[in-house]
Amino acid sequence: MTTEELTSIIEQGENAKVDFKRQWYWNDNMPNHIKEVHKNEFVKDIIALTNGDIYSTDKTAYLIIGIDDETKEPYDFDKTAILPLDKLKQQLLTILNNYAQPEFLALELELVDGVLVISIPPRGSLISLSKDLKLKNNNTDKKGTTYYRVGEDIRVASSEVVGEFERVLNKDNKQSVSITIHGDVKGVVNAESGSVIHQTIS
Repeated sequence: MTTEELTSIIEQGENAKVDFKRQWYWNDNMPNHIKEVHKNEFVKDIIALTNGDIYSTDKTAYLIIGIDDETKEPYDFDKTAILPLDKLKQQLLTILNNYAQPEFLALELELVDGVLVISIPPRGSLISLSKDLKLKNNNTDKKGTTYYRVGEDIRVASSEVVGEFERVLNKDNKQSVSITIHGDVKGVVNAESGSVIHQTIS
């Protein structure tokens, strides 16, 4: 990602697919039980960003560390907890896939002008919790919970909202395939991707 691309994302502000944080979530000086809760908050944030909202299912999500969410100005956060990035990437995938279903297959991490950018490509399905997730203030979200975003706010999806997402995702995943026999045209077959065709052209 270039400086110009990052600047453009920051200028647009937080939304269903963009979240700013001043600081990284945890460090080695935290007691283990506190660190665990902060890791779980990261899981919640990433799942919500990846799901986004029903209007952004085809967009890349960005978690941007080192930007003040109110002023949009850079914040010089402690980078000792995030380096080296390749090690952090593997750690984050392990943390996420301990709680996410279906699993995360890809994350991109890069430092751009001292800002950590985590990019998550769009998914063809909603992500939910594969087991209970313990959060701040002794709150626990149950297995099966699905997070999404309304603007910059994280919400828990009701069955109705899940249904709306699934209708949009199913529509996005359908592709029309047409087969035409040229010359003496005998027939045209139209089918959606993944469908089974039972038609004979004679």
